[in-house]
Amino acid sequence: MRSTRPERILITSALLALLSASPLRADTDAAAAAKVETIIALNQHLSGYTIQVLLRDGRLRIEGSVPGAIERALAEDLANLVADGVPVDNALDLNADFAQSPGPLTARVEDLDVATKIRERLEWQISTSGLEVSVEIDGGIARLQGRVGSTGASDRVATIVGTTEGVREVFNYINVDPDVLTEERERQAAVAEVKRSDTWIANRLGAVLRYDTTVNAGSMEVSSTDGVVLLRGTVTSLAERQVAEALAGDILGVREVESLLSFQRPM
Repeated sequence: MRSTRPERILITSALLALLSASPLRADTDAAAAAKVETIIALNQHLSGYTIQVLLRDGRLRIEGSVPGAIERALAEDLANLVADGVPVDNALDLNADFAQSPGPLTARVEDLDVATKIRERLEWQISTSGLEVSVEIDGGIARLQGRVGSTGASDRVATIVGTTEGVREVFNYINVDPDVLTEERERQAAVAEVKRSDTWIANRLGAVLRYDTTVNAGSMEVSSTDGVVLLRGTVTSLAERQVAEALAGDILGVREVESLLSFQRPM
């Protein structure tokens, strides 16, 4: 016997309810909850507070305590950003004392970010590529270890690290051993012989300029043609221009630097 229209509606509703409670939907909701909890835990404004994300009846509920409405709204905005359409209920209260520093997870992520910037600079720059140096960052404090063939190499590494965004202090424990100088130069020569595309050069130089605290990368444009780098933009001092030009000339694959950087006094 054919189902009547009301019966078909009831059957359809039952199927939708079954699908919404399926393991696939539950897994998706749980993944959304994990994303929200992670993005909150990594946010520098929220990681210092006790916040948890609960999954209840297909909805995400943010519970805990923050010091004010601004932080409360931020938590909700971040949740909606990654919740994949799962409804969010903001149950945060406003009783928390203001956190003086981010949580340990956020601090560790920031240290890893700084360490990565340093390692990229050391690998991309001619003067330090191929050196056997390790970098550890803890709370913005850099500790350098390894072995190089000359005092000059050790000093160059320390300078690069000290001018990298996010570094507050540098402790240089690099051992200078002239016995490794020949091997070191051979490694550096081998690295320098590798062909780099103009896109590779421009992208790495742009990143190095952004990482370096002694130049304003936002006022500079970088391009590369057949290994010839062209710098355009403005600087506020002769020293800044010299640093930018030196950084450009120290990128692997660069054959020549043409600088059209002009002076502009700070407002």
